[in-house]
Amino acid sequence: MKKLIIAVTMLAGLGLNAAAYFDGGLTGTTGPGGYKGMNLNLVIGSGNLAIEPSLATYTNDDPLLDGKTYRTYALRGAWEAEKYTIGAFAGTTPKVNNYTNAFVGGDITFSLTPGSGGHSRLAGPGSRGGTSGGKGVTRIDVGAGLKQTLHTDSSGTTDKKTGQTEGSLFAGAKILMVNLSASYTGYKYGDEDFAPQVFVSGLNFVQAAKPRSSVNVKLDLPGQPLVTPFVSYTGSKYKGAEDSSAYLFGAYIDLSMVTANVGYQIFSQNSHSKSFMTMGVGLKF
Repeated sequence: MKKLIIAVTMLAGLGLNAAAYFDGGLTGTTGPGGYKGMNLNLVIGSGNLAIEPSLATYTNDDPLLDGKTYRTYALRGAWEAEKYTIGAFAGTTPKVNNYTNAFVGGDITFSLTPGSGGHSRLAGPGSRGGTSGGKGVTRIDVGAGLKQTLHTDSSGTTDKKTGQTEGSLFAGAKILMVNLSASYTGYKYGDEDFAPQVFVSGLNFVQAAKPRSSVNVKLDLPGQPLVTPFVSYTGSKYKGAEDSSAYLFGAYIDLSMVTANVGYQIFSQNSHSKSFMTMGVGLKF
């Protein structure tokens, strides 16, 4: 999978033409317990077609991770027309500390009031941080996504495998100078009872947990000189664990071809809170 992602990315780069565009960013996250994460996301587009390779790494001092670094490779392809975006993706986390996963999925987004917002949507996998949306008083994007993951734990005498199905609904609206987006994700699991490592939508870090549902609401305030402040709330329910809530405060900085972002997230569960700091830089042309 890793070699396939690299090969497709190189082919996409060789196929660029005058109508092509590029949007890439690198974001780092730090938190308690020695948590360190990194996300590299690239968008290589030409006309209506976009190829999006990504790499996420994470580690901390938790015994479940054993201080080792995990790497998740993914590749998404999308057809981005004026009124809709349809995408499909696949990826894997190679085995580390007896844990591995592989996943596939797809998504579709419709613009109910399409404008000149370019290729970016206001919600879902096709959204980009800091987008200004379409022209006019109101723009609305709605969509849905489905992801199937197979988690494998080989720490025992026989492998434990559990499937995880994620179904999500999302929507975004541009009202005057405000971008508002929201999403709901529901989760279903197989029979094996172990805690997989998951990225919950709206959270900036990986959890060893089994979420049952998650709701995220995000408000962007574009139009400020160079800076787009944002605030986000994520509420999650889990199987076998207490509910959690998280608040994220941050801003995007747009210097034309160069972008940056900074965020501070407060996560609360079991009457305890911990915070995570994110900083990133990007390039687009």
